[in-house]
Amino acid sequence: MSGPDESLRALLRPLIPLGVEPHLVLPRPGPQVTRYEEAGVRLHYAPISILRRQLSPKEIMLFPPSLVRGATALAAIARRIGADLIHTNMEVVLDGALAARWLGLPHVLHYRGNSLDQPAAVFDVLTWVWTALSERVFCISDATATIFTKRNRAAKVETLYNPIDTVAFASAVRSAEVRASLGAGEDEILVGTVGRIHPRKDLETFVRAAAIAGRDRPRARFVVVGAPEGAAEEAYLSQLRASAAALGMSDRLLFAGARRDMPAVFRALDVFVLSSRHEGFGRVVAEAMAAGIPSVVTREGALPELVIEGTSGLCARATDAQDFAAQIGYLIDEPGLRWSLGAAARSRARSFDAIACAERVMATYRTLVGPTANLSSGPAMV
Repeated sequence: MSGPDESLRALLRPLIPLGVEPHLVLPRPGPQVTRYEEAGVRLHYAPISILRRQLSPKEIMLFPPSLVRGATALAAIARRIGADLIHTNMEVVLDGALAARWLGLPHVLHYRGNSLDQPAAVFDVLTWVWTALSERVFCISDATATIFTKRNRAAKVETLYNPIDTVAFASAVRSAEVRASLGAGEDEILVGTVGRIHPRKDLETFVRAAAIAGRDRPRARFVVVGAPEGAAEEAYLSQLRASAAALGMSDRLLFAGARRDMPAVFRALDVFVLSSRHEGFGRVVAEAMAAGIPSVVTREGALPELVIEGTSGLCARATDAQDFAAQIGYLIDEPGLRWSLGAAARSRARSFDAIACAERVMATYRTLVGPTANLSSGPAMV
């Protein structure tokens, strides 16, 4: 599942017992459907329009009628189910906001994008649209909230970290079997990264840093957990494998593919690394922290906000394999530091607790819908 899907599902699990009946509208069926249904979410489908940073002239011309078509379909669904409010899960969808305005319903927007607000002129317009069409805008970090505040559009904006099931990650058991499946033996140090195999994640820097950090540390093993989606990402994975081979890391760096047992995977690591650019939150960092694993992250975007440098993790310069290798090597060499940073990380991860997050969202719903509304009989639409 994508990060926004995983974050939404993590929010809905504790939100439903608080009295929300969620109806989720998707553009089409997909692999996430079963997991939503298992969580008790009612699914609907509509031709939702999606904003992208780069649109061709033809796509720009076709976007307004596509937006109206999607908003019309959403409005029909909301009217049929008797929705009390509409909560749009990603800023790239405007259809829900438009449908809410037509129906006179409150609208909540989740900004789950990254921290890079380029092109600036486009974001000048979008931040105006997002705030004008919403009663509340949840940003997943202070770094992304800055996109609004620096444009003097902060009145409706609130930072709400992505929710994590902190108990599941904190209670996971460290398993020799899981470590072996990730390429590490009992006495070896396992350094890993987790995420989609995408160029924006800058996995090339992780591969090069692994080669440098592992050069004089024979006990160090490295793993990439994640899978590509589509031909371009398959090609990127092939490029990463070739780089690892050229650096002599084929027998010490494992590309493990996608996993479903993520709490166990994080507990199997000794050091977690995220070298990606412009992260708006960094869900995998929060999960590693909840598992008590020290992290080395890019000093950019929201990541330094999650990992308090020197207290619950370490930071390195973006794209700088030497700097990443130095920080990784420092943690490999210092087990006491790994323990202290990991303990502090677990404490810091309480800020991302899913139950507390759901309670804040529910309080917002109550404020917008009214304290006497019964959201369990009059459904909210997400």
